[in-house]
Amino acid sequence: MLPALAFLGHNAAYLMVGFLCLFWLKHEEDEGEAARFQKHSRVGYNLAALFFFFLFLDNLLRRIEGRGWAGFWPCSGRLEVVVLFGTLSLIAQFLYWSRMVRGLNQEQA
Repeated sequence: MLPALAFLGHNAAYLMVGFLCLFWLKHEEDEGEAARFQKHSRVGYNLAALFFFFLFLDNLLRRIEGRGWAGFWPCSGRLEVVVLFGTLSLIAQFLYWSRMVRGLNQEQA
């Protein structure tokens, strides 16, 4: 259940941040838009966001269930760790989309 929730939550954050960042895109009609979009894409940021969201959700569920793990700190379920990984996931999403929008805007200028 956790991987499915992580995947769905990550995609929801991906779409939300993507729509927010695309408001700053200067739009021009172009036939090769998909190729230009791929050129400025940074998949590493998106994979990092997925990883951070998975850890965020894991810690959130551990916190709710009260089964924190004292051994390995990223899976402790403490509130600080939940907030940390949630924030890192959103930062990685903003980095992914902002680099793409910046590259497309520079190309159109």
